[in-house]
Amino acid sequence: MIAGSTGLIGSLLLEELLKDDDYSEVQIWVRNTGHIANPKLKEILVDYTVTDRLPLQLPDHVFCCLGTTIRTAGTKEAFRRVDFELVKDLAKRAERSGSEKFLVVSSLGANASSGNFYLKTKGEMEEAVKSCRIPSIFIFRPSMLLGKRKEFRLGELIGKGVMKAVGFMLLGSLRKYRGIEAADVAKAMVKMAKEDSKGVLILESDELARNT
Repeated sequence: MIAGSTGLIGSLLLEELLKDDDYSEVQIWVRNTGHIANPKLKEILVDYTVTDRLPLQLPDHVFCCLGTTIRTAGTKEAFRRVDFELVKDLAKRAERSGSEKFLVVSSLGANASSGNFYLKTKGEMEEAVKSCRIPSIFIFRPSMLLGKRKEFRLGELIGKGVMKAVGFMLLGSLRKYRGIEAADVAKAMVKMAKEDSKGVLILESDELARNT
């Protein structure tokens, strides 16, 4: 099951899972149907603003690609609702459902003690997810994502240009700060979902690039 299947990573993850023979069914939570025609795909209509009406039972593998920006959300409170509250709620549902694995996209630099609101929120989300009793939890911390988004983000576009120009200079311990293709993050998520690993595993950008 994928939450956030229409975003940059989520849409690429959906493509990977639909063509993967190890998965017989792929569920996505969407506001509108008709995104992709595929016999393996099961679209579930949801309204994320009404959490008590979200599906109670989740499948074995839950992929969470939920995320927004403060600018898109409008306020810090609205941003936190998506990037913290909704993710935490999904992890709790996975716990109650007996899901085997929970795989979530966070951010490089996530830290609950950070003075940066974005990184602090991501860090608090990670702590909430880690507290759930799910056999395998994978937290993915990509650096700046490279790839074509459906929505236009000027600041991110400029950042991508800079990252592509200087990325080769980031070596050694700085390698994790290089930009990473969103497609590589999606591939790493599918690969790690098949790993027989228990507990909490955190993968940062450089590790993600090695696991595609």
